[in-house]
Amino acid sequence: MTMTSPKPPTIHFNTGHNEELAIDEPELTQLVRLLELNGMQPTKLTTALTHESLAECKVVVLGNPRDSLFTSDEVSALVSFVESGGGLLIVSGATIFGRGGDMARKTNLNEIAKHFQFEFATKALAQPVDVSDEVIKAVPTHDHPILVGIGPLLLASGVSLLAEDTETHLFRAANIPGTQTVAIITEKKEGRIIAFGGGTFFFNDYIQLSDHEHLLVQIFRWLSGVPLNLPVQRLSPQGPILDEASATEAIAVLRQQLDKIETELSNLKEVINTSVKEMEKLVRLCQDEEKET
Repeated sequence: MTMTSPKPPTIHFNTGHNEELAIDEPELTQLVRLLELNGMQPTKLTTALTHESLAECKVVVLGNPRDSLFTSDEVSALVSFVESGGGLLIVSGATIFGRGGDMARKTNLNEIAKHFQFEFATKALAQPVDVSDEVIKAVPTHDHPILVGIGPLLLASGVSLLAEDTETHLFRAANIPGTQTVAIITEKKEGRIIAFGGGTFFFNDYIQLSDHEHLLVQIFRWLSGVPLNLPVQRLSPQGPILDEASATEAIAVLRQQLDKIETELSNLKEVINTSVKEMEKLVRLCQDEEKET
């Protein structure tokens, strides 16, 4: 009798809600390679989120959607998918203007998240306490098996996650004021859920920093129901890869550019407001002249 190899677990990245973590993005080529090296099959989920389309999925990724709302039927289908044994990874981050959550990103992820007893905050994480520290360093706060041998998580930006059950908290930001949870892990009935308040560690320039490769493989293994004790096949460097110091410098430059953009937008807003006031003044003058005639 011929033995057949088990089918690779499929990781479906949803593309129906302007997700920024889409596997056809050039910035995610290393993530695709990493998952394939470790026996997983990343694909795009291009059809609507329905009970029928999700029946073929093992793991669904909602990766930083924006300017798009999930319908009540889609929310219901996703909850049923998880409760029936599916894995769900949800990622949402902050905008360049220091805001986050559904209002800033013009979506309704919290309509999904509330079914799993957590939510994304609306304000971006504060800047690191040490002004020379340009990345947010999040440390594990859980003894979950996926975190065995895992060091800090490095994020360029993000939002906190709110969950009353502290047993679901996975990572917390260690170098910013207060106690901010940036990742949670939980289960509901037969399914599994992980959520992150920022997803820069998925991208090419970050994936080989710290223990990101190992963490990502274990995340998708756990969501797929694959054993966690298998060896992790790591990426081989392709050209220069940013180390932590280089990444910190690159982030500093990026933030300077974003500050400049924000200043220019503020100036533009002031010019527009001035123009509007002049137009209003002109309209009033015209109205006064009509009354006099």
